[in-house]
Formats: sequence, structure tokens, C-alpha cells
Amino acid sequence: MSSVYFRKRNNKTTRKLKKQKIKNEKKQTKTKNKKIKTKNKNKKKNKHKNTFKTTTSRENMRIKNSAFSSESDQETDLDETQELISTRFPYLRKDTDFKYLRKFLQERLYKSGGIQLLNSEEAKKQRVYCWELVKSIGKEILDGKELTAISMPIGLFEPRSFLERLADSFAFAPVYLERAYESMNPLERLKNVIVFALAGLHLSLTNSKPFNPVLGETYQSCFSNGTKIFCEQTAHHPPSSNFELIGPKEKYHFFGNGIWSASFRGNKINCSQEGKCQLNFKDGSIISWNNPLVHISGVLWGDRVTNFTGKMLFKDQANDLEAQIIFDPASLGFFKSIFFSQKLPMHSISGTIYNISPKKKKNKKIFSKIEGSWIESISFDGETYWDIDENLPERPIPEKNPLPSDSTFRKDRNALLENDLQSAGEMKIMIEEKQRYNYRLRETRSFRK
Repeated sequence: MSSVYFRKRNNKTTRKLKKQKIKNEKKQTKTKNKKIKTKNKNKKKNKHKNTFKTTTSRENMRIKNSAFSSESDQETDLDETQELISTRFPYLRKDTDFKYLRKFLQERLYKSGGIQLLNSEEAKKQRVYCWELVKSIGKEILDGKELTAISMPIGLFEPRSFLERLADSFAFAPVYLERAYESMNPLERLKNVIVFALAGLHLSLTNSKPFNPVLGETYQSCFSNGTKIFCEQTAHHPPSSNFELIGPKEKYHFFGNGIWSASFRGNKINCSQEGKCQLNFKDGSIISWNNPLVHISGVLWGDRVTNFTGKMLFKDQANDLEAQIIFDPASLGFFKSIFFSQKLPMHSISGTIYNISPKKKKNKKIFSKIEGSWIESISFDGETYWDIDENLPERPIPEKNPLPSDSTFRKDRNALLENDLQSAGEMKIMIEEKQRYNYRLRETRSFRK
């Protein structure tokens, strides 16, 4: 009995000792973790002392690291930048796509060219909604009906309006439009305008669909150099969006409109924008151009890839200059692709700047050759003007006190921003029904009686 008793007592003591050892080890690890955290905090404070300065005026607030930045070592900077902006502008959405967009673009380059959707969960979610849409109104979609006239499921949307996305494509205006204004050489001015138009294309592509703007909806924002942005939805069917950029001291005035259309073709979506873009400088020179087509493949199955196709034509009639940009210049077509392989990726571009004098139509003089990609870099005669790793864009800053019709006041948008899909879907249906009712009133002109 005594031996059993002592064994039990020894077991109890060993258990107590083990428990004490575990507690001591936990305490030691906690103290170590606390020390590491304090060191990291001190490093961050010392690193960002001179980076972020809180100012009272919106014009003086400069975002040091843009929300489009992609460097992995800048992630902490970008988090703090997002917090700083969200406190100033509570209706500005926090979006990880904006924080890592540039890195995201480079990592998801498709093998044959273009931008691929690599997020498998997002792709599955979108395909479920797309298949439901095909089952419900499949005939209308397959017949090529305009997608802008079809009510889409709320699960396909992102929490912002198309007018907000449109402003993102102007992100290089403070750099390249300023350079174009300062350059007195017409050829050099045209080069910078071309870079401004091409470099901002990739910023208008996101995985989710933005909300269709309501007739009369507006969006106001600006850049840190004082450039003001105004967007407005001026037509319901077909949907037309007008935009206007006014540079500081009215150095440049950029305006235009886009009549958007999109059609479903099997497993593909083709999007187009009719309408011209015009840029007026203070000295009187005018440059105009058109926008390319958008091609999205792999909507229902396969790899989801987005590309720009077609041509862009830039005109400077006062200086007899014209530039033609061709997207995917090495495209072989269906029959040639069977026998030959494509050397350049699909996101490549090529073009020339030449004279448009009516006397020299037959013998056009080429002033410069354009090469590169709308994703990676753009060069003229071997000289790089834009590189995605070196030239960071600037995100537009929303107006602090915009008009009541501003996109940031949309109830469906703000509900989706809070991840409330049910109320966002209900609000979206209410807004669409109201717009259809107002459209019928305008058609019948009953409001004049």
C-alpha cells in the first residue's frame, strides 16, 4: 500500500512540475513576442515619420505611395495611406485591388498575353451568377442583346459606380499632361498625350462589374496638383458618360463622352466605346483620339482573360500630325494560327507618328515609331516614356462636398460596401425600376401634360 501511495504522490508532483514548466514557457514566449512587436512598431514609426503629414486642406494632401503601388515592402505604407484617406473621406472605399493592382497585373499576365483572373474563388462565384443569368434570360443573351440593358445579379458588382472607375483611367494626367503642356515641340507633346491615354487603360480593368450610372448621376474628384475631374451620366439608353478634366490654371482641358455597349458571344464578351476624346491646351493646340475595344474571354468556362483590341487614332490637325496605335499587331487570325505561332503577346502595341498633310498623302513621312505594351511599358524609337514599375499613377481624391447626385451617395453602392448583399440587391432593383419608370415618362412625354 505504501508503494502505491508514494507512486501516486510522485505522479502528482511530476504533473505539477510539468504544468509549471509549460506556464513558464508560455510567459517567456509572450514576453519575446511583446518585445518583437515593440521593436517593429518603433521601426515603423521611424520609417514613416516624414512620409505622412496630416494637413487640413485637401489640396495639400499628397499621397506619398499611391494606392495602385505594387511593391511588397510598401504594403505597410499603403495600409497607413488607406487609413489616412478613409478618415478624411469616409465614403471612399477600401479596396485591396487598388492597393496591389500593379503587382496583381504583373503576376496575372496570361501566357499568350492579356490579363488573367487568377483568383479561383472569385472566378467560381462570378461563373455561378453568370450561369444563373444565362438560364434565366439565355435567349436574349445568346442573340446578342445589349448587356447594358439587362439587370445583372448583385454578386457580380463591386462597390462603386462606373463613373468612379472612369476617373481611375486618368491617373497619369498630373505627370504626362503637365509634360505635354510644358513641351513646345508638337511631336514631343503628342508623344506625352499618347502615353497618358495608353498607360491609364489597365487601371480601368477590374474583376467585378461597376454599377451602371443613373441618368443625371455625377462624380467629382481631383488630383494633388489641382486637376479637377467631373463625370456625369447624360443618357440612359444607350448609356452615355461625359467627362471633363480641367488642369491647374487651365493649362489643359480634357473632355469627351463614351457611348458604351457590350454583347455576349458564347463564352466571350465584346465591349466598345463610341465617342471621341479631345484635349485642348492653353496655347490653342488640340489633340483628339478614340478608345479601343475590350475583349473578355472565358466568361463561363476556361481561363478568364481581358484584352484591348482594335486601333486608336490620334490627330493634331494644327500641326499636321497623326498617330495610329494597333493593339495585338502580331495577331495571325484563325487559319494562320494553325500553321504559325504568335511571337508577340496579345497585349503588345505598335504604331507610328506621321504627317497628315493633304499634299503628301501618298508619301507619308514617319516621325517616330511606337512599341511596347499597354500593361508593361511604352517607348518611342527605343526611348522608354512609361514603365509600370517606375511610373506610379495617382489615385483621384473624391470631392469632400460633392453634389447630391454624386456616385458616392448611392444606397446600393454603400450597402455593398458594407458587404450587405441583400439590401444592396433590393436598393439596386428599386433604383433600376425608378429609372425605367422615368424613361417611360420621357418617351410618352406625359410629364408635359
